[in-house]
Amino acid sequence: MHVVNDGIYRLGSSHHNFYVVVDAGTATVIDSGARKDFAQLVTGLSGVGLDLDDVEVILITHAHTDHMGSAAEAARAGPAVKGHEAELPVLRGDRPIEQVKTSQLPLWRPGVWSFLFAMVRAGATSAPPIPGVERVVDGETLDVPGRPRVIHTPGHTPGHAAYYLPDQRVLFTGDGLVTQSPIGGARGPLLMDSMFHADVDAARASLSLIAGLDTRLVLPGHGDPWQGQVADAVEAALG
Repeated sequence: MHVVNDGIYRLGSSHHNFYVVVDAGTATVIDSGARKDFAQLVTGLSGVGLDLDDVEVILITHAHTDHMGSAAEAARAGPAVKGHEAELPVLRGDRPIEQVKTSQLPLWRPGVWSFLFAMVRAGATSAPPIPGVERVVDGETLDVPGRPRVIHTPGHTPGHAAYYLPDQRVLFTGDGLVTQSPIGGARGPLLMDSMFHADVDAARASLSLIAGLDTRLVLPGHGDPWQGQVADAVEAALG
């Protein structure tokens, strides 16, 4: 677990991220990683003197296996799991997870194989449904560590959401804005490759919903943190 800001920690691998926000001995988890990342979450919490009992909520940015995979197991220990209301049918298992299949990837690219290996190793080939997952709605400020504000940013998935911590000026963008292409190797603020989005036009339009936020740190689902104003990151991503 790596410190990215005072009280904010990054977990995952070189190919995917999830985060822990700690405040006064309790925590908010942003995404839960893939299915086999559960042990990493427990170990990371232990490293800062916490356990799952100290986690008030796990906030899911979207229902893809590398972001929700260990949430069901974590929830059995007590933390609430929440996601945007438009994502709940998939999180609950009422609808199948819709994401790129291996056969759809450009397997001739060398970077694809390292991405696939990392995802398989993390258990991102599947994710169990999350019984009892609760909804969040656009614009809601949650009374949990960090006091994150929900920002619905559809496009990558219909219920994709970013989470903004106004007091710390930190924005978690999930896969709506990343700093590393999972398959192409490109780095810097960017949209994920088109094949990963349910609706590319909506994903591009959603960047305007976060561009006006006052940030000093942007934390994506893939790639390294971005220091500075998210407006500059959005401008770079749109090219």
